Amino acid sequence: MFLVAALALGVLGGALSVSAVRIGDDAGCTPGFWKNNTGAWEEYSPSQTVGSVFEIPAAFGELADDTLLQALNYGGGSSDIDKARILLRQAVAAVLNAAHEGIGYPYRRDAAPLMIIPSVNAALAGGNTTTMENLKDTLDAANNLGCPLSADKAR
Repeated sequence: MFLVAALALGVLGGALSVSAVRIGDDAGCTPGFWKNNTGAWEEYSPSQTVGSVFEIPAAFGELADDTLLQALNYGGGSSDIDKARILLRQAVAAVLNAAHEGIGYPYRRDAAPLMIIPSVNAALAGGNTTTMENLKDTLDAANNLGCPLSADKAR
């Protein structure tokens, strides 16, 4: 506890790098892992709606009542709503990674770096497919860092 406080205050010398605020940078489980191992979920429920976690704008309103589990099963496509689905698939996995105590995920849900939920909300609100794709790519890379959980332990 003292070490954490000392690091936060910079007592150990030198300026803290951005990586010092990260939870970890070496692990992340894919959407496929999360959809097949719902017993590993912490703080969220497979039946919880997408709209209860993210702010879904009217343009994508039909997605708000989908469950988080349904979002993990979203497919691809080229329309604007398809791009929103692709982003939300990775975003749900990212939120589950960030919420899990056993995963050293590089991003937080509501704090720097990245701020997953506000970033996803902003990308969806803006409706720019390039912005959505870029954020999806960032989350996808983090979600593929390697999952420290096993299916057997996740049940």
